[in-house]
Amino acid sequence: MMIGILADTHDNRPAIREAINRFVSLDTGLVLHAGDITTPQSLEIFCDLPCEMIGVFGNCDRQQKRIRETAMKCGTIRVENRVADLSIDGLRVGMVHGDDPGSVLALAEAAVFDVIISGHTHRPAIRRSGETLLINPGEACGERYGEPTVAILDTDTLETEVLSLSF
Repeated sequence: MMIGILADTHDNRPAIREAINRFVSLDTGLVLHAGDITTPQSLEIFCDLPCEMIGVFGNCDRQQKRIRETAMKCGTIRVENRVADLSIDGLRVGMVHGDDPGSVLALAEAAVFDVIISGHTHRPAIRRSGETLLINPGEACGERYGEPTVAILDTDTLETEVLSLSF
């Protein structure tokens, strides 16, 4: 299965729409959001996805109650607290926003996850820590570094690619 991965959308609605379009064109079966959705109105746009989306809260997600209510109304979106422990196609996937500098490293050192997804740095990175694949899709919003990106992960091969967005 192809998974779409993004983080740090920061209420940039054109970026969200472009990310959705890319994920739809790649026939993703699931989308993972590593935090900083920012507003319920932004989350509402993700209701247009033809697949499920799972997210975690980031440090800029201050309207958590309203974001959860929006997710429930949508029906295909689930937002976890700060950490998600997911089973996807036989893989154990951990997801955090990453604003706690030690959280990603601690999860990797625990060696219980096949894949760990994080955001917060606004910089894309794909690397390994031991047997664990670490994925940061970068900033979908493109507001800090001017390079809006998302990532895709093939759960069969673990091939991961960072994709640039243009909006």
